[in-house]
Amino acid sequence: MDSYLTEEALWASGLASRLKLLQANFADDAPATRQTYITEEIDRALKNVVPAKRKLYLEALAERFPAWQSAQTVPIAPTPLSAAPETPSELLARFIEVMSTLPPETKSEFVQKLREAGVVPESGPASTIELAPDAQKKVGLAPGIPLHVERAIKLLVVESEAVLALDQLAWTLWKQMAAKSTIRKEAEMIKLSGQYLAGDAEVSTQQLIQALEKTRRLVAGLMGAVGRAGNTYAKKQVARLSPEVIEDLAKMERKWTESVEVTAWRIFQRLAKEHLSEPAIENGIQEAMVKVAEDLMTGRGGR
Repeated sequence: MDSYLTEEALWASGLASRLKLLQANFADDAPATRQTYITEEIDRALKNVVPAKRKLYLEALAERFPAWQSAQTVPIAPTPLSAAPETPSELLARFIEVMSTLPPETKSEFVQKLREAGVVPESGPASTIELAPDAQKKVGLAPGIPLHVERAIKLLVVESEAVLALDQLAWTLWKQMAAKSTIRKEAEMIKLSGQYLAGDAEVSTQQLIQALEKTRRLVAGLMGAVGRAGNTYAKKQVARLSPEVIEDLAKMERKWTESVEVTAWRIFQRLAKEHLSEPAIENGIQEAMVKVAEDLMTGRGGR
Protein backbone atom coordinates (compact mmCIF):
# COMPACT_ATOMS: atom_id res chain seq x y z
CA MET A 1 0.00 0.00 0.00
CA ASP A 2 1.17 3.58 -0.73
CA SER A 3 -0.90 5.23 1.98
CA TYR A 4 2.15 6.04 4.12
CA LEU A 5 3.88 7.98 1.32
CA THR A 6 3.40 11.73 1.39
CA GLU A 7 1.82 13.57 -1.47
CA GLU A 8 5.09 15.26 -2.40
CA ALA A 9 6.97 11.93 -2.25
CA LEU A 10 4.58 10.33 -4.74
CA TRP A 11 4.82 13.36 -7.02
CA ALA A 12 8.64 13.39 -6.80
CA SER A 13 8.93 9.65 -7.46
CA GLY A 14 6.89 9.83 -10.65
CA LEU A 15 8.62 12.96 -11.90
CA ALA A 16 12.09 11.59 -11.09
CA SER A 17 11.34 8.50 -13.19
CA ARG A 18 10.31 10.65 -16.14
CA LEU A 19 13.41 12.83 -15.78
CA LYS A 20 15.71 9.82 -15.73
CA LEU A 21 14.00 8.54 -18.86
CA LEU A 22 14.53 11.92 -20.54
CA GLN A 23 18.17 11.90 -19.46
CA ALA A 24 18.69 8.45 -20.96
CA ASN A 25 16.84 9.20 -24.22
CA PHE A 26 18.88 12.37 -24.86
CA ALA A 27 22.22 11.07 -23.59
CA ASP A 28 23.89 11.92 -26.90
CA ASP A 29 22.65 15.52 -26.93
CA ALA A 30 24.55 18.50 -25.55
CA PRO A 31 24.33 18.94 -21.75
CA ALA A 32 22.57 22.27 -22.19
CA THR A 33 19.91 20.67 -24.37
CA ARG A 34 19.28 17.95 -21.83
CA GLN A 35 19.05 20.52 -19.06
CA THR A 36 16.44 22.44 -21.09
CA TYR A 37 14.28 19.33 -21.55
CA ILE A 38 14.52 18.52 -17.85
CA THR A 39 13.65 22.07 -16.81
CA GLU A 40 10.66 22.13 -19.14
CA GLU A 41 9.41 18.82 -17.73
CA ILE A 42 9.72 20.13 -14.15
CA ASP A 43 7.90 23.35 -15.07
CA ARG A 44 5.02 21.34 -16.54
CA ALA A 45 4.81 19.18 -13.43
CA LEU A 46 4.80 22.22 -11.10
CA LYS A 47 1.82 23.81 -12.83
CA ASN A 48 -0.52 21.55 -10.87
CA VAL A 49 1.24 22.23 -7.54
CA VAL A 50 0.12 24.96 -5.18
CA PRO A 51 2.83 27.72 -5.15
CA ALA A 52 3.15 27.54 -1.38
CA LYS A 53 4.12 23.86 -1.60
CA ARG A 54 6.46 24.00 -4.59
CA LYS A 55 9.59 24.32 -2.45
CA LEU A 56 8.61 21.23 -0.46
CA TYR A 57 7.93 19.31 -3.67
CA LEU A 58 11.26 20.35 -5.22
CA GLU A 59 13.12 19.25 -2.09
CA ALA A 60 11.49 15.85 -2.38
CA LEU A 61 12.53 15.77 -6.03
CA ALA A 62 16.10 16.67 -5.12
CA GLU A 63 16.32 13.60 -2.90
CA ARG A 64 15.38 11.37 -5.84
CA PHE A 65 16.94 13.27 -8.75
CA PRO A 66 19.72 15.63 -7.57
CA ALA A 67 20.87 16.28 -11.13
CA TRP A 68 17.94 18.64 -11.84
CA GLN A 69 19.64 21.35 -9.73
CA SER A 70 22.84 21.22 -11.72
CA ALA A 71 23.43 23.70 -14.48
CA GLN A 72 24.77 20.90 -16.66
CA THR A 73 23.74 17.28 -16.67
CA VAL A 74 25.86 14.37 -17.79
CA PRO A 75 24.92 10.70 -18.22
CA ILE A 76 25.39 9.09 -14.84
CA ALA A 77 24.51 5.71 -13.44
CA PRO A 78 21.26 5.67 -11.48
CA THR A 79 21.82 6.39 -7.82
CA PRO A 80 19.82 4.87 -5.01
CA LEU A 81 16.71 6.90 -4.20
CA SER A 82 17.08 6.15 -0.55
CA ALA A 83 19.14 4.09 1.79
CA ALA A 84 16.35 1.51 2.11
CA PRO A 85 15.26 -0.49 -0.99
CA GLU A 86 11.96 0.48 -2.53
CA THR A 87 8.94 -1.61 -1.68
CA PRO A 88 6.97 -3.38 -4.44
CA SER A 89 4.20 -0.83 -3.98
CA GLU A 90 6.63 2.04 -4.54
CA LEU A 91 8.06 0.39 -7.63
CA LEU A 92 4.56 -0.22 -8.98
CA ALA A 93 3.59 3.41 -8.37
CA ARG A 94 6.66 4.60 -10.25
CA PHE A 95 6.03 2.16 -13.07
CA ILE A 96 2.42 3.30 -13.50
CA GLU A 97 3.51 6.93 -13.43
CA VAL A 98 6.09 6.35 -16.15
CA MET A 99 3.74 4.23 -18.27
CA SER A 100 1.22 7.08 -18.39
CA THR A 101 3.79 9.27 -20.16
CA LEU A 102 4.87 6.76 -22.81
CA PRO A 103 3.63 6.61 -26.42
CA PRO A 104 1.23 3.76 -27.36
CA GLU A 105 3.92 1.81 -29.25
CA THR A 106 6.22 1.73 -26.22
CA LYS A 107 3.33 0.79 -23.93
CA SER A 108 2.49 -2.15 -26.18
CA GLU A 109 6.10 -3.34 -26.09
CA PHE A 110 6.15 -3.17 -22.30
CA VAL A 111 2.85 -5.01 -21.98
CA GLN A 112 4.12 -7.75 -24.31
CA LYS A 113 7.27 -8.15 -22.19
CA LEU A 114 5.12 -8.40 -19.05
CA ARG A 115 2.97 -11.01 -20.80
CA GLU A 116 6.05 -13.01 -21.77
CA ALA A 117 7.24 -12.85 -18.16
CA GLY A 118 3.88 -14.18 -16.97
CA VAL A 119 2.95 -11.02 -15.07
CA VAL A 120 0.09 -10.18 -17.43
CA PRO A 121 -2.16 -13.09 -18.56
CA GLU A 122 -2.53 -13.83 -22.24
CA SER A 123 -5.49 -12.02 -23.72
CA GLY A 124 -8.18 -14.26 -25.17
CA PRO A 125 -11.74 -14.19 -26.49
CA ALA A 126 -14.67 -13.62 -24.21
CA SER A 127 -15.82 -16.78 -22.45
CA THR A 128 -19.38 -16.33 -23.72
CA ILE A 129 -21.15 -14.40 -26.45
CA GLU A 130 -24.79 -13.63 -27.16
CA LEU A 131 -26.38 -15.10 -30.28
CA ALA A 132 -29.39 -13.91 -32.22
CA PRO A 133 -32.59 -15.86 -31.38
CA ASP A 134 -32.68 -17.68 -34.74
CA ALA A 135 -29.02 -18.68 -34.39
CA GLN A 136 -29.66 -19.94 -30.84
CA LYS A 137 -32.44 -22.16 -32.13
CA LYS A 138 -30.25 -23.62 -34.89
CA VAL A 139 -27.52 -24.70 -32.46
CA GLY A 140 -29.93 -25.97 -29.79
CA LEU A 141 -29.48 -23.18 -27.22
CA ALA A 142 -32.40 -22.25 -25.02
CA PRO A 143 -33.55 -18.60 -25.33
CA GLY A 144 -31.37 -16.20 -23.34
CA ILE A 145 -28.55 -18.72 -22.77
CA PRO A 146 -25.19 -17.35 -24.01
CA LEU A 147 -22.84 -19.38 -26.20
CA HIS A 148 -19.75 -20.71 -24.39
CA VAL A 149 -16.91 -19.78 -26.75
CA GLU A 150 -14.36 -22.38 -25.67
CA ARG A 151 -16.85 -25.22 -26.01
CA ALA A 152 -18.12 -23.79 -29.29
CA ILE A 153 -14.59 -24.02 -30.69
CA LYS A 154 -14.24 -27.62 -29.50
CA LEU A 155 -17.61 -28.48 -31.04
CA LEU A 156 -16.55 -26.80 -34.28
CA VAL A 157 -13.47 -29.04 -34.46
CA VAL A 158 -15.43 -32.23 -33.71
CA GLU A 159 -18.28 -31.50 -36.12
CA SER A 160 -15.94 -30.22 -38.81
CA GLU A 161 -14.02 -33.49 -38.65
CA ALA A 162 -17.24 -35.45 -39.14
CA VAL A 163 -18.53 -33.21 -41.94
CA LEU A 164 -15.22 -33.19 -43.83
CA ALA A 165 -14.94 -36.98 -43.58
CA LEU A 166 -18.52 -37.38 -44.81
CA ASP A 167 -17.85 -34.92 -47.64
CA GLN A 168 -14.82 -36.90 -48.78
CA LEU A 169 -16.61 -40.26 -48.54
CA ALA A 170 -19.79 -39.13 -50.30
CA TRP A 171 -18.03 -37.59 -53.31
CA THR A 172 -15.61 -40.52 -53.65
CA LEU A 173 -18.56 -42.93 -53.66
CA TRP A 174 -20.45 -40.79 -56.15
CA LYS A 175 -17.46 -40.68 -58.51
CA GLN A 176 -17.30 -44.48 -58.49
CA MET A 177 -21.05 -44.97 -58.93
CA ALA A 178 -21.81 -42.18 -61.40
CA ALA A 179 -18.75 -41.72 -63.59
CA LYS A 180 -20.87 -40.23 -66.39
CA SER A 181 -22.96 -37.90 -64.20
CA THR A 182 -22.71 -34.16 -64.77
CA ILE A 183 -23.02 -33.57 -61.01
CA ARG A 184 -19.45 -33.10 -59.79
CA LYS A 185 -17.62 -31.75 -56.77
CA GLU A 186 -16.56 -28.14 -57.41
CA ALA A 187 -14.59 -27.23 -54.26
CA GLU A 188 -12.27 -29.07 -51.86
CA MET A 189 -14.10 -28.57 -48.57
CA ILE A 190 -11.16 -29.05 -46.21
CA LYS A 191 -9.08 -26.44 -48.07
CA LEU A 192 -12.01 -24.04 -48.30
CA SER A 193 -12.74 -24.40 -44.56
CA GLY A 194 -9.13 -23.75 -43.61
CA GLN A 195 -8.97 -20.60 -45.73
CA TYR A 196 -12.28 -19.36 -44.31
CA LEU A 197 -11.27 -19.93 -40.68
CA ALA A 198 -7.96 -18.17 -41.34
CA GLY A 199 -9.85 -15.06 -42.51
CA ASP A 200 -8.95 -15.35 -46.19
CA ALA A 201 -10.83 -12.54 -47.95
CA GLU A 202 -11.04 -14.66 -51.13
CA VAL A 203 -13.37 -17.15 -49.41
CA SER A 204 -16.80 -15.74 -48.55
CA THR A 205 -19.42 -17.14 -46.21
CA GLN A 206 -21.76 -17.65 -49.14
CA GLN A 207 -19.12 -19.63 -51.01
CA LEU A 208 -18.73 -21.97 -48.04
CA ILE A 209 -22.50 -22.31 -47.67
CA GLN A 210 -22.86 -23.26 -51.35
CA ALA A 211 -20.18 -25.96 -51.08
CA LEU A 212 -21.78 -27.39 -47.93
CA GLU A 213 -25.24 -27.29 -49.51
CA LYS A 214 -24.03 -29.29 -52.51
CA THR A 215 -22.56 -31.95 -50.23
CA ARG A 216 -25.77 -31.99 -48.17
CA ARG A 217 -27.82 -32.59 -51.33
CA LEU A 218 -25.52 -35.41 -52.38
CA VAL A 219 -25.73 -37.15 -49.00
CA ALA A 220 -29.50 -36.70 -48.93
CA GLY A 221 -29.77 -38.03 -52.48
CA LEU A 222 -27.72 -41.14 -51.70
CA MET A 223 -29.70 -41.82 -48.53
CA GLY A 224 -32.98 -41.34 -50.37
CA ALA A 225 -31.78 -43.65 -53.13
CA VAL A 226 -31.29 -46.47 -50.63
CA GLY A 227 -35.01 -46.54 -50.00
CA ARG A 228 -36.24 -45.91 -53.54
CA ALA A 229 -33.70 -47.61 -55.79
CA GLY A 230 -34.90 -51.11 -54.83
CA ASN A 231 -38.39 -50.38 -56.09
CA THR A 232 -37.03 -48.83 -59.30
CA TYR A 233 -34.81 -51.84 -59.99
CA ALA A 234 -37.60 -54.31 -59.15
CA LYS A 235 -39.99 -52.66 -61.63
CA LYS A 236 -37.36 -52.83 -64.33
CA GLN A 237 -36.72 -56.52 -63.73
CA VAL A 238 -40.44 -57.35 -63.68
CA ALA A 239 -40.82 -55.54 -67.00
CA ARG A 240 -38.12 -57.81 -68.44
CA LEU A 241 -38.64 -61.20 -66.78
CA SER A 242 -42.23 -61.56 -65.59
CA PRO A 243 -44.05 -64.67 -66.91
CA GLU A 244 -46.54 -62.52 -68.77
CA VAL A 245 -43.80 -60.59 -70.59
CA ILE A 246 -41.89 -63.77 -71.51
CA GLU A 247 -45.06 -65.51 -72.68
CA ASP A 248 -45.88 -62.56 -74.96
CA LEU A 249 -42.35 -62.69 -76.39
CA ALA A 250 -42.62 -66.44 -76.87
CA LYS A 251 -45.81 -66.09 -78.86
CA MET A 252 -44.08 -63.65 -81.20
CA GLU A 253 -40.83 -65.59 -81.54
CA ARG A 254 -41.87 -69.29 -81.42
CA LYS A 255 -41.23 -71.51 -84.38
CA TRP A 256 -43.89 -73.73 -85.96
CA THR A 257 -42.05 -76.77 -84.74
CA GLU A 258 -41.93 -75.84 -80.98
CA SER A 259 -44.48 -75.05 -78.32
CA VAL A 260 -44.95 -71.70 -76.57
CA GLU A 261 -43.52 -73.23 -73.39
CA VAL A 262 -40.29 -74.30 -75.07
CA THR A 263 -39.88 -70.92 -76.71
CA ALA A 264 -40.61 -69.13 -73.41
CA TRP A 265 -37.94 -71.17 -71.63
CA ARG A 266 -35.43 -70.41 -74.37
CA ILE A 267 -36.21 -66.67 -74.08
CA PHE A 268 -35.98 -66.77 -70.28
CA GLN A 269 -32.58 -68.45 -70.42
CA ARG A 270 -31.32 -65.78 -72.79
CA LEU A 271 -32.64 -62.91 -70.69
CA ALA A 272 -31.45 -64.48 -67.43
CA LYS A 273 -27.95 -64.83 -68.82
CA GLU A 274 -28.03 -61.15 -69.75
CA HIS A 275 -29.77 -59.64 -66.71
CA LEU A 276 -29.52 -62.11 -63.78
CA SER A 277 -25.76 -62.52 -63.42
CA GLU A 278 -24.14 -61.01 -60.31
CA PRO A 279 -22.37 -58.21 -62.25
CA ALA A 280 -25.56 -57.40 -64.12
CA ILE A 281 -27.67 -57.24 -60.94
CA GLU A 282 -25.05 -55.13 -59.13
CA ASN A 283 -24.78 -52.76 -62.08
CA GLY A 284 -28.56 -52.53 -62.36
CA ILE A 285 -29.02 -51.65 -58.70
CA GLN A 286 -26.22 -49.08 -58.90
CA GLU A 287 -27.76 -47.47 -62.00
CA ALA A 288 -31.10 -47.29 -60.21
CA MET A 289 -29.50 -45.60 -57.19
CA VAL A 290 -27.71 -43.06 -59.39
CA LYS A 291 -30.93 -42.26 -61.25
CA VAL A 292 -32.92 -41.77 -58.03
CA ALA A 293 -30.14 -39.75 -56.39
CA GLU A 294 -29.81 -37.42 -59.41
CA ASP A 295 -33.58 -36.92 -59.47
CA LEU A 296 -33.59 -36.02 -55.76
CA MET A 297 -30.60 -33.66 -56.07
CA THR A 298 -32.02 -31.81 -59.05
CA GLY A 299 -35.58 -31.69 -57.72
CA ARG A 300 -37.02 -34.12 -60.26
CA GLY A 301 -37.67 -36.82 -57.66
CA GLY A 302 -40.81 -35.26 -56.18
CA ARG A 303 -41.88 -36.28 -52.72
